[in-house]
Amino acid sequence: MGRLPVAERRRALIDAAVRVVARDGVAGATTRAVVAEAGMSLASLHYAFASREELLAAVISDVTAQEHRAAEDGLLPPGEPTDPAPAMVDVIRAGLDRFVDLLIEDPLRERALLELSLHALRTPGQEAALAAQYATYHRAALASLATAARIGRSTWRVPLPAAARLLVTLTDGLTTTWLADRDTAATRATVVFAAQALAALAEPLGTPDADHTQELRSC
Repeated sequence: MGRLPVAERRRALIDAAVRVVARDGVAGATTRAVVAEAGMSLASLHYAFASREELLAAVISDVTAQEHRAAEDGLLPPGEPTDPAPAMVDVIRAGLDRFVDLLIEDPLRERALLELSLHALRTPGQEAALAAQYATYHRAALASLATAARIGRSTWRVPLPAAARLLVTLTDGLTTTWLADRDTAATRATVVFAAQALAALAEPLGTPDADHTQELRSC
């Protein structure tokens, strides 16, 4: 590989590290394995990253950012409110179905992220990176559910952060279970139940209970 600017070199090494981690786990992502995957020399890696841990930290940051974009692309309902408003269960189900579509499109990223999450749990000093990763998911879930309520002309009967945490938990479970069994039909069926569970936490605007909830939140 010819001489590359540092930014391009880092990009190529991060992409190579994702592939190695997904295939061989974090333990298998040695510096030599990563540079072999990238078609670079070991000196090239040390020019771009001070250490293997710095490379892995960059991989976690990069994959988490990709995951955030994927979550927003998948879970955020498209378009503006219509008349009549769609049922909340349909809005949520459509978002979860898109999330599953993205999971199936790029399982490599999800496998790498799972490996890196487990690595962070076991590595002293990496706790903050894992917490930041899930904070990113939580922000995406908050935005998705707020938009779903607007599209479905509904309000949440529970605090939005609590509903968002449930959504993160559900998408985590959908991801790891699908990676384990690759049973897409069963995953789609689970999406139906998950959408029903989330929709049960919302109610249409204009109902007495919904109006009372809105009044309490405006106080």
